[in-house]
Amino acid sequence: MMADAADLVVLIADPAGFSSEVFRIKHEVVLSELLNEALLHYMRDPGWFEVSFRETRFYACQLVTIPLLAFIKNRVPARQLQAAAERSLTQLRQYSDVADPAAWIMVNADFLAPLPRPGVNLWHARKIKNSLEKAIFTEPGEITHSKIKTAPVGTKSTTSAKKANPPKQVLEEKDGPDADKVMERVMLGWRVRDICEEQDCSESYVYKLIKKRKGSSAMDYRWKQWELISRMYHAEPKMTIEEIEQTCGVSRAVIYHAVKKIADRDGQKIIPRVHERKLTPEDVEAIKVKLSQGILRKHILTEYSITNDTLIKYVGTHEDYRVISEELKDYAVRLRVQGKTLQQTADILGVTVATVKRAWSKKKDSPDIKEKRVKYDNRNVLSKRDRDQAVNAVLRDGHTRKQVYTQYGINALTLRRYIRDALKRETDALRQDDNEKDEQGDA
Repeated sequence: MMADAADLVVLIADPAGFSSEVFRIKHEVVLSELLNEALLHYMRDPGWFEVSFRETRFYACQLVTIPLLAFIKNRVPARQLQAAAERSLTQLRQYSDVADPAAWIMVNADFLAPLPRPGVNLWHARKIKNSLEKAIFTEPGEITHSKIKTAPVGTKSTTSAKKANPPKQVLEEKDGPDADKVMERVMLGWRVRDICEEQDCSESYVYKLIKKRKGSSAMDYRWKQWELISRMYHAEPKMTIEEIEQTCGVSRAVIYHAVKKIADRDGQKIIPRVHERKLTPEDVEAIKVKLSQGILRKHILTEYSITNDTLIKYVGTHEDYRVISEELKDYAVRLRVQGKTLQQTADILGVTVATVKRAWSKKKDSPDIKEKRVKYDNRNVLSKRDRDQAVNAVLRDGHTRKQVYTQYGINALTLRRYIRDALKRETDALRQDDNEKDEQGDA
């Protein structure tokens, strides 16, 4: 292995990024900590893949940026690396509304072959290589003692040492939830309940941390959530209660409570939702009569308390419009599967070509229809010359039917129909000749 080939490379992309090379000879503990973090917490998409840099093969993986920086700051015993991570975290907090830069770890291929086996991802590999060629690498720095290591029993430490590294605080940081991970999930929009389940902490801890970091209390966030739910409830076009439940992850009772709270705060009156009215067949006939008499549509909308979409649904946009039943649409699809053209199908059913086209476009790409079309598709019409040649090749020259319909690009059913028509024409011609001869004999 080359002397300048690092065993592990950490790369945090710009902005607020840094790069560092780790060698097993000088940074054994740092190498072990970062390698364990990469093997346990790498992102499954894009996973591990190969990167060539400085004529050396590396295996690279991507990690979530803020948790990795927090891990380096709190767990990796290298002063300059900790300082770089703390500086990056500070800059990221200042620009919280900007997407986090990508974080990568690259392991020398001669040092470790991680599982699952690295794949090929040329786009990510080229992206990392370009960043590394522009990067200025920093040393991990002086190795410090691990933060989780307690002082030996029986030794006396100074007051300054106790202040710098109090054992009680270290144990709390180790056993308690990771504040940076909690804030990361808050900024990603996680629900407090889900954050508590993942980080094994209480809701009060999350709300106190939000208050400390962002200056907003739990009640402020509740009001923001209620405002969001209220806006979704009163939005146009209307959102159903089920859609709001799925979007916000709350129950129906919470939705009604939020709408009531916002209405009470703003002094507004809650208007009950008006459900779309269903017209009876008698109403539809009465509306058609009124339209034929010249009554305007806007007056009909007011009289029946319906929307324009409801009127179009039942009556249509013109006088000749009629509602096409699903059974009729299914019949149109069957005729199309059996080889009828759009115009033939429309003539058989007594509807417009546009109606047949709309019904057919919704079903033609389904696997069941495709399978049936392979069997019944007879629409590849041959010219009269090609049709006669195909029939003569079977009846006169002795070619197999498979050879003929493969050559002419038709299926067996189409060729069979051509042969049947040809035989029928020949039979009719012979019968006509016989009739003419009989007539001449009688004369």
